[in-house]
Amino acid sequence: MGARLSLFADAYGKTWSMCLALLLFFGVVGLLAYRLRVKRLDFRIPARPVFWACVLPGFVLMAVCLTLIDKPYFQMSDLTKNWLFMFSAFLGVPLSLPMLAGAAWAAAHYVQRIPIRVPSLALLMLGMFALGCAASNIHDVVWCGAITDWYVHHHKAGYDLDYFVALGRPFGISREVLADYATLGPCAVVLVAGELFVALACFLRLGKPYDSGQRV
Repeated sequence: MGARLSLFADAYGKTWSMCLALLLFFGVVGLLAYRLRVKRLDFRIPARPVFWACVLPGFVLMAVCLTLIDKPYFQMSDLTKNWLFMFSAFLGVPLSLPMLAGAAWAAAHYVQRIPIRVPSLALLMLGMFALGCAASNIHDVVWCGAITDWYVHHHKAGYDLDYFVALGRPFGISREVLADYATLGPCAVVLVAGELFVALACFLRLGKPYDSGQRV
């Protein structure tokens, strides 16, 4: 336990500025989702077009991700295949969930013969996107834990953490620190917390009444 606490403390000590910025970002997004109201965007649209606009791209996206995640034998470099695999693994769920949720939301409205309120659709899709991102980052926490014997030692990474290195560059955090699964895991915990906060704010706002007495 002491080694794990030491590793987490070391990771947060070196990345505290980035983690704080991430928490502030998610905090602002969550508060805006819960409290902001833009009257010009408070209108209704027909449910049927929304259903098809969500279900068709959602279906295509899932098919593409399920194909690429298996690294198919296409005529392309291994590096390209690996990047496509990571796109499918990390963004497939976050991008698919909002589309499927939007389709289900639209189908429910269509059955009841009522139009969709745009703010409610936006909140639902944003909340599901945040929830999908949290699920993807939980994968990072577990994966990084497994490869570091549950956070008792460091394990250097390769190009697969280039996006993480780029995220920390504006905060002056070196590649040596960030290209390490023992650093990614603790930072992913921060991401999960922030994303769950945004999702919770969106879903709570769905039940928050407007001045007119109607729900969002």
